[in-house]
Amino acid sequence: MSDPTKSKTLHYLRSVHDGQPQNIEASIRLMLRRRRVCKDTELDPGDLSIMRVQHRQASTSRKPVLLHLVSYVPGEKAATIDPDPEGPEDNGDSERPPKGKEFKAGECFLLVKDADVLFCGNGITQAAARNYLARLFADCGVEPDLCRFDLRPAADLDRLAIIRERGVSSIQLGSVAYEASRKLLPKNQSMSRRMLKSVSDQVSALVARDDTVLEQRVMEDLIVNVELKLQGNSFADIEAQRSIDQMAVALLAEDHDNQGFTIITRDGNRLSDLSVRLHKRVKVASSNNSMEHGSAWNSLTVYYGELQEGKLLET
Repeated sequence: MSDPTKSKTLHYLRSVHDGQPQNIEASIRLMLRRRRVCKDTELDPGDLSIMRVQHRQASTSRKPVLLHLVSYVPGEKAATIDPDPEGPEDNGDSERPPKGKEFKAGECFLLVKDADVLFCGNGITQAAARNYLARLFADCGVEPDLCRFDLRPAADLDRLAIIRERGVSSIQLGSVAYEASRKLLPKNQSMSRRMLKSVSDQVSALVARDDTVLEQRVMEDLIVNVELKLQGNSFADIEAQRSIDQMAVALLAEDHDNQGFTIITRDGNRLSDLSVRLHKRVKVASSNNSMEHGSAWNSLTVYYGELQEGKLLET
């Protein structure tokens, strides 16, 4: 039985113009009021396809706007194969969609609040969605200045602002020490692996006293947590504070090899390796290569709440 879900990445983007945040939620709400019928939102991006707003949810001004954009190519055929070919090869064929229908070419889902944009793509890119919205804004009479904006990954705007503004109190590292202790670490090991090496050596020396211990599966679940913490926190030496901040910045910049880490800022906020990347992998319900908009919207809404709770939204 096929998996009724698709694995997708949710991205936290920011709407910006000339380096400053630009609220596109208001423009979207104006556009939706002036284009209440689905067909009235159709535009030709210039690549022979048609894009439109397939589903919308903009019930109250307190909640984010949710959009489902789709694209299709009028008259496009879909490739087919013969399920019971008689010869050694099957050259296939192509079929038109049923009368009065078109084949969907792609889609994407957006959650928009002020200048914050959460995006989930399935055949429509971030750039295509931005171009479509900008053109539709212009067609709906939105002020020209508000039609000029870019969608950029929030982390790229100022990825390290949280750490640099709040400072670091401690860095917690987690690793399955049993596996780390039995394998030679590569020369180009990451900082998190280098930090764990001394602990791994000690664990290796401990378990090697009895060869039978190495075969026990329980050892595979041995978790060693390493925490680098400032002594006295707010009264720590300036050089020590600078060092731990730099280590946190280095951790953010490298590939973590699924080691996992948590950075605790001086005001008590916990930033995990997944949250600071400002994207999330989820499973979204799907059918016939198409995603269910309700499921996608729910995933975006949950992620938005997580960003709010972690104080990671830049608005």
